[in-house]
Amino acid sequence: MKTFIKKVDFPVYGLDFTFDDRIVAVGGGGTGKSGVKNKLVAFPVNDEEKITLELPDQKDCPMSVSCHPKLPLFATGINDEANVIERGENQSCHVFELGSSTITPVNKTSASTTRNVDEYQKVTRFSRSGKYLVTGFTDGKVTVLKMPDLKLAFPPLRFNEVQDVDVDIEEEYLAVATPKALIILSLEDGAITQVIDSPKLNKKTECEFRSCRYSSKDRLYAVVNPKSRAHGFICVWELRKNKQRRYPVTQVKTSSVCRKSITSFSVNPTGDLLAYASTDLSIGLVDAKTLTPTIQVQKAHGFAITSLAFSQSGKYLASAGADTRCRIMLLPDDVKTLSGGS
Repeated sequence: MKTFIKKVDFPVYGLDFTFDDRIVAVGGGGTGKSGVKNKLVAFPVNDEEKITLELPDQKDCPMSVSCHPKLPLFATGINDEANVIERGENQSCHVFELGSSTITPVNKTSASTTRNVDEYQKVTRFSRSGKYLVTGFTDGKVTVLKMPDLKLAFPPLRFNEVQDVDVDIEEEYLAVATPKALIILSLEDGAITQVIDSPKLNKKTECEFRSCRYSSKDRLYAVVNPKSRAHGFICVWELRKNKQRRYPVTQVKTSSVCRKSITSFSVNPTGDLLAYASTDLSIGLVDAKTLTPTIQVQKAHGFAITSLAFSQSGKYLASAGADTRCRIMLLPDDVKTLSGGS
């Protein structure tokens, strides 16, 4: 499988593809005096040219990013200075415009009023059309914003802890993964539609939700890791065919796909391929219908894999890590029929 390696000069904590298959990577050394700058970088897959925006020293490291599906915009979570956070005025949700040679600030707003400087915007996610921008904060706050003015769709919601969020294809529901439950909300008013408790494998092994994603084939996927950290599982629910009665979903299919916990997860645009990254530094591809592993890439990164994303064309799978590398794989057309290591 053809692979491109893009080296940057900072640990990467978030990565995503733009609508025209450019990559946006964000990260850095944080607010300490590590000497590693906090940066936003964009680059084409097969070109060495990079567009870089270095953040002011007093700004924190960006920890998540999402690219708009139709416009040259991306959103990322960047904490303000400590004294601003301590006043409860942290405007962490930033939107930037990506030009041919520049990255330009467009708008920003608050995603949490926490006064704790250690909390940050862990999740940033655009909906499929770009109508909504959803953020998840480490203090448990979930905020749904309407584009382009970043106005609240409804008052922010608070959960015990937020692992991941995703919006369904019709942009009617929001899935929020917390360690103990997968919560389905109406995007109309934030009302809870269904709560799916974290499963106990073999009726006794306690597990935690790690990620959640809707697919274009009316399915909802979730990553489940046992607390023992042995193995990583993927769960899938078929949404009801009646679009007026999508929920509750009841029948779940669960499959073990790797021998260590899963840290990152993604679904390709056509909904027939899943990708995961594991604590053993491997990246795996899984058939979305059968949950059968097809390809595993061992030692894909030197340190923890922090982010994973398919391109909108479905041609590429990119990963990023604390090892300052972005790895882009050109996926073969017959990827679902392949098996074995790579």
